[in-house]
Amino acid sequence: MNHHHLLSAALTLTALLAAQPIALTMESNLATPYAPKPSPPAKAELAFYSKQTDDMLFDGSADPVIHVRAGLRCVGLKYEVRRNCFAAPFITGSAEALPANTFIISVPAAKLPFAGFYDITVELDAGDGQPPVKSTCTFGWRADQMKIKDNRPADFDEFWAKGLAELKKIPLNATVGEFQTFTGKEIDDYNVKSAAIPGDYDPTGHQTETVESAKVAFDSAGGLRVHGWLAKPPGTGPFPAMLILPGAGFNARPRPLEHARHGYLALDIQVHGQEVDLEKYPTIPGYYDQAVFNPPADNYMRRIYLNCLQAVSYLASRPDVDPRRIVVVGGSQGGRTTVSTAALDPRVAAAVPAITHHANVPYVSWAWASQKTKQDGMDSELPPTVDNDEQRCLAYYDTMNFAPTVKCPVFMNAGLIDGVSPPSGVFAVYQRLGTKDKTMVPLPGLAHDWSAEFDRRAWRWLEEKLKNR
Repeated sequence: MNHHHLLSAALTLTALLAAQPIALTMESNLATPYAPKPSPPAKAELAFYSKQTDDMLFDGSADPVIHVRAGLRCVGLKYEVRRNCFAAPFITGSAEALPANTFIISVPAAKLPFAGFYDITVELDAGDGQPPVKSTCTFGWRADQMKIKDNRPADFDEFWAKGLAELKKIPLNATVGEFQTFTGKEIDDYNVKSAAIPGDYDPTGHQTETVESAKVAFDSAGGLRVHGWLAKPPGTGPFPAMLILPGAGFNARPRPLEHARHGYLALDIQVHGQEVDLEKYPTIPGYYDQAVFNPPADNYMRRIYLNCLQAVSYLASRPDVDPRRIVVVGGSQGGRTTVSTAALDPRVAAAVPAITHHANVPYVSWAWASQKTKQDGMDSELPPTVDNDEQRCLAYYDTMNFAPTVKCPVFMNAGLIDGVSPPSGVFAVYQRLGTKDKTMVPLPGLAHDWSAEFDRRAWRWLEEKLKNR
């Protein structure tokens, strides 16, 4: 599976996150083969669970008790408890051992003064003289009461209104290439070889066994031309439309054949203005490096956010699209832009942001800074105020600051051991959403990854939300 760099310029000036293998079907396909291995730091040798709660979200009524089952013979297990994403532990110990290669970790509630998320890192001694097997578990502690430091600029709405006004002046000048037809097994084969997903993981969701796909392109802000793959059922519709927004990086995009098989006219765009099927993708200054923070309007991410909004206008312009049934989905950076697009465009009927990136920037920046300072973050519930060009700029792009403006239904998830889109960020978005019609699906034990069952539930959820529109 492709190991591509996931941009962290959203959080620090120079930090670039470690490569992560991800496959996110509805949310954000990758143009790579499918592979079953999960994203790190998940380890098959160690499984975490609690008899108190299936989702690892504790309500504060009792000490969190977490079991660790080892898939190896073992001698003992040591653990450390950290505040989510922080470097230094504030609790250390040896877990209680049970005969069946299982261990128990009990975290005293008295030592958890702050609502939010906490990481447990463990080291398993397998008794073979080799280095210990390491793994991570993250749990929520009164997560619905987590306090968030407000960084939403006073002119946030005005800032983005200017961007919307800019887009309205730009004609689409859209072009559509030659359509190619795919049926049944051809779609399955394409998914496995070129879209990083199983051949057919949701057969009950099929609306058609034949789809058509072609390249499209349209003009966007700053003289940029946006390219994408379009796929649709046969016929003239009008069809519900799905905009699939990509994760971070410069890479090819796959045809959204699976989305079309589910009955949608689907569009997967390359947000940087590059073609969708290049053999090699050059980087563009300002994204991975040479980021501009002053003025905020010159930050690279502005063009990405605007390109996503222009894609909604393109879909709404097509006569074979039902403009009342346009949905937006995406994972990681695509989850981030799903939220911003739903917030800024009332034509979006529903949104599925997965493992949403670049959220709760004040907290995550504070936590990541601790990698150098070795702080444990337990001296303050909220991060300190940092007033510099970078933090002032990133506030205009912080996903949680778009959330209050989102009025459409939202179905989202969070990988609890995700270090790229940590739960402290994702839950801040969920907490601040302006819609009451919202669902969070916690994914305990999963990192920056894909869940087939989350996707299946999202397909059914969308069917329900769109059926009366």
